[in-house]
Amino acid sequence: MPLVTGSRLYYQGVYPYHYKSGMYCVNNTSASDYGKCYNTNGSAIFVQADTTTYPKLACETDGTCIRQISTAGVRSYGTVFDYGSKQGILQYFYSRTHTVPYDFIYGNVQYIRFMAIPFPGPTAGLFPSPNYEVSSWPVYDPVINFKVYINPYTIPGNVGVLKWQGSYFTSKLDLIVAEEGNNNIWYGFDVKLTWAYESSPLAIIPLDYDRDYVPYQELRSAFGYAATGVDQPGWNADDMIRVLRELFPNRAWAVFDDRLHMLYLYNLTPDYVPDWLIEKLAPTAMKVLQSPADATVAKTWLDLLNERNAQIPPQAELP
Repeated sequence: MPLVTGSRLYYQGVYPYHYKSGMYCVNNTSASDYGKCYNTNGSAIFVQADTTTYPKLACETDGTCIRQISTAGVRSYGTVFDYGSKQGILQYFYSRTHTVPYDFIYGNVQYIRFMAIPFPGPTAGLFPSPNYEVSSWPVYDPVINFKVYINPYTIPGNVGVLKWQGSYFTSKLDLIVAEEGNNNIWYGFDVKLTWAYESSPLAIIPLDYDRDYVPYQELRSAFGYAATGVDQPGWNADDMIRVLRELFPNRAWAVFDDRLHMLYLYNLTPDYVPDWLIEKLAPTAMKVLQSPADATVAKTWLDLLNERNAQIPPQAELP
């Protein structure tokens, strides 16, 4: 059975792939610029539970952070995929964090904190995986095949980088930050994950996992969820179309039948299908099940797909 590759890029405050972004925040309560975050891309995370002394942080006013007013041992940043009865295969991930304290403690990668890492549920995660032969950084572990860096470049804080490659079978994968449970700390991260799954019919619709996907058993029976809105495999294209017609008659969506190599469009026309999606699916034909009565419905579908699949900037503006 041929495999299809899915990938997802996450970034929170840090510019993806920019190794000297200089993103940092100030958590010294005596500093005149306490609570400021600098050089952010979007919003960093600032944990400050004392809302009496600090009712509003400077980065909240600036719109450069998301403030958490409670600490968490594990904080979830969403489900990457949830395939139910199908298997996904985590193949690679890269995670980098800018933060205050060290991301790896006790000198042997025994704890990983303030770093976004994939967590295969409901089984235990891949990490931490203590390495007892640490003599200098970076560290490479040939058994689990990870490489870890501490401060590969300098910021007002610390930088941790973790890279892993392998084959980890799991039907569900979440993105979490573990061991966050400290107050008055900040962090920002970027994460790239790549996984594989069996070639299958695909439901192409960006869904909110908790609000749109989980509440509907018929949806979960028809196909799996992916944060990309594209890599959502099912068993039968006809069943997927039927369920999507019933649950989302006013939204735009598509279904790709991998046997016929047909791309079915609903509230869409071929003009709205982006080039990168055509290259990924390689359909031999498209069939419009229903034309969009409102162009904004189709445009919303396109914009969400581009955003979730890191197509920045999106394709040329459509009417």
